[in-house]
Amino acid sequence: MSATATPTDKFQSRDELVTFIEQQTQTAVEKAARVERRVPWATSGPVCQDSAGYSVLKAAAFALGFVGPEQAKEEIHAHQQLQDLYASYGFMPHHGQQSFLVPLASAHLPVFEPQGLRLRDEIRQKMTAQAKRFDPDEADWIGRRLGLRLKALGTLLDTAGGAFVPLPMLGELIDLQRSLEVFSTAGAQEVAMPPNGRVQFPKLTGASTAYWVGEGSAITESQPTTGNLDLAAKKLGVFIKLNNELLRFASPSAEGLVRFDMARAAALKADLAMLEGSGSTQIKGITTYSGIVTHVAAGAATNGDTFTPADVASMESKLPDAVDSPSAWVMRKAMFAALMNRRADAVSASDGKGPFLFRNADAAAGPPAELYGTKVVRSSQVSATRVKGSGTNLSYILLGYFPDWVIARMGVMEFLASGLGDTALQNDMTFLRGIQHIDAGPRQQGSFVLCDSLLVA
Repeated sequence: MSATATPTDKFQSRDELVTFIEQQTQTAVEKAARVERRVPWATSGPVCQDSAGYSVLKAAAFALGFVGPEQAKEEIHAHQQLQDLYASYGFMPHHGQQSFLVPLASAHLPVFEPQGLRLRDEIRQKMTAQAKRFDPDEADWIGRRLGLRLKALGTLLDTAGGAFVPLPMLGELIDLQRSLEVFSTAGAQEVAMPPNGRVQFPKLTGASTAYWVGEGSAITESQPTTGNLDLAAKKLGVFIKLNNELLRFASPSAEGLVRFDMARAAALKADLAMLEGSGSTQIKGITTYSGIVTHVAAGAATNGDTFTPADVASMESKLPDAVDSPSAWVMRKAMFAALMNRRADAVSASDGKGPFLFRNADAAAGPPAELYGTKVVRSSQVSATRVKGSGTNLSYILLGYFPDWVIARMGVMEFLASGLGDTALQNDMTFLRGIQHIDAGPRQQGSFVLCDSLLVA
């Protein structure tokens, strides 16, 4: 008898009921582990768009016993294939048989042989197989009922405080996450995190020196210095709560909404760390590196500085010669709005009625999405709590060549579903937790310029 069909009056106490549910969950997932890699009822090879494809919700439902193996064939098969693939490289899920491996980024799977290459292609097709069945209206209705937001607090939003991001589609989780991340949007380099959780990139920390040499004279020896960008897997967790009806009767639109919400939460957390993280258990943020170039705004003052048009060229001039042109500016949405609305004085001092300082005088054209030819990526993750003097609500602007920022991710996410605990059990809910392994850092710190302690006005 399944946990969902067992009458509660057969148990003497709540503890006995919880123990029974734990045993049933463990048994269900152990059955998944015994599934052969090439089971006869799972899809192999090319996947047509009419296929049921892969469902994150079904993986969670099966782990909790809400659906049987026959209703989660693709999910069990993908879990077993990914587990076998990573086990061959020495990587095993932290929770062993109690967790599912869910595809995060097929392009980042460790594939060095034909079978692995086929698996990568199959998984990507399965993750997108239901894309044409996605209904935006249904997703919007489900989102309102569940309280899941379709507005993102991340990148590429308008300056008035937020615009709808394109509605979520049924794609890979990494595709959704990248579209919301500041650093990915700005052009950061993406690489695969190996199964051992560490990757190194050599870098030149000191260049050779050239000399003029007289006839018959010895050439002075110079010794370039080198170093490494050492990335080690950091654990990024995503936690969401769902009603169990969604697991039992999930539609492609509900699936797309949950994928989008998980991607949004992970993107916001990763962005904050890549901007300002302290290191250790999280990514070390670019603004915390000592080698980053700093710039003081021309409108410096005791309690906060004012960013001026002269600072744009000044910041670009501080990039190394190897950088032909920066790839992006990063700033708060409110900061970009303030720059785009800033005007020169006209008749009297500080009247702000003259021409626009950072954009064309034609207000009807609207503010551009760039600053003097370089793309601007806007995010509320950029701090608004920097301090200078008595100014405590200051921000910063970052300019850089973002291909010199490297993001390493593992190709799978460790996925754990639980219906236990007072809230989940009483409200018939499921708690989903996904764990990603990710790290990031700069190959050249000098490729980024920071202008700090800025007034957002």
